[in-house]
Amino acid sequence: MGGFVRARRYFLGVAAATVWAVSPASGAFAQGTDAAEFYQGKVIKLLIGAGPGGGYDAYARLIAPHLERKTGATVVVENRPGGGGILALNRMVAAKPDGLTLMIVNGPAAALAQLLAKEGVRFDVTDLVWLGRVAYDPRLVMWSAKSPFRTLADGLNAPRRIKWGAGDKADWLAVSAAFASEALGLDSLIITGYKGAKEVALAAIRGEVDGISVSAGTGKKFARGGKMIPVVVLGRERSSLFPDVQTIFEEVSLSEDAAWWIDYQAQALEIGRAIATTPGVPESRAAFLRGAIREILTNPDVIAEAGKIGRGLDYAPPDRVQELVAEMLTSLDEEKLARVRSVVLEKYY
Repeated sequence: MGGFVRARRYFLGVAAATVWAVSPASGAFAQGTDAAEFYQGKVIKLLIGAGPGGGYDAYARLIAPHLERKTGATVVVENRPGGGGILALNRMVAAKPDGLTLMIVNGPAAALAQLLAKEGVRFDVTDLVWLGRVAYDPRLVMWSAKSPFRTLADGLNAPRRIKWGAGDKADWLAVSAAFASEALGLDSLIITGYKGAKEVALAAIRGEVDGISVSAGTGKKFARGGKMIPVVVLGRERSSLFPDVQTIFEEVSLSEDAAWWIDYQAQALEIGRAIATTPGVPESRAAFLRGAIREILTNPDVIAEAGKIGRGLDYAPPDRVQELVAEMLTSLDEEKLARVRSVVLEKYY
């Protein structure tokens, strides 16, 4: 129950968390002259908890050169896959609090891992110095073209267990598959051990697993060539990347309880892929980094650059990220928390 206790502690102190709320970018830079000088010639490590070739890697390598120009530092992207991003986040939190170690965090997965007191968690997401949200996408269920399934109805009437692929119980590949299975009453088995969405998709293309639940941006890449079939959007609104794919609420009628699993996931996903740095970083450096991140992620040229690689940017300021984290951590009562723990960590394995 450690995650639940930490969540409640945060809730009681939420007002204090807004002290560091981001100022406009120009103001951050104006008051960050010393911080700007500090970064000149330094090396910034930008960690991601996934291997090369996936969405987090694409965003990191998109942002890195722009961050170099804004800070005067050399930005090195480090892929640290493992534990659904937990290992990389543990590493970032343990780093020297000098503002030279950053991470693009899977916000929903990190918050849920803490909430469920998952083994190996050595961080508190409410203590992270959030710099801003990079992007967020709805989740999309896709079937392998080698599976016997083509539609959502095929899954609902499956004659055997549906096999899903994921990296770890803590990553959102697994969480989303579990939530969808619970909402739809699917007979599912989640197979873990893959290194990120790219490996899971390759496993599906080979026919090792039937399905994958991924962000719409990542799913767009996997849908090319017809080897993966987009089936349904796990939310109440269609994805602009898949305008012809219906939402789960358009496909089937869900009970109030079943709909909760989809809505809770959608709420959590708003945290998105968010950039953070180590707790304890001097405020002047944090403000400088927040200003730099905001200017990068709201720059029309950078947004267009992201579009060319099939990625969208959806910036949100750090105080909004912190607010979304708090909502996710404090919205479950004891009974609901126990159900989420069972579904995420036990039921489909």
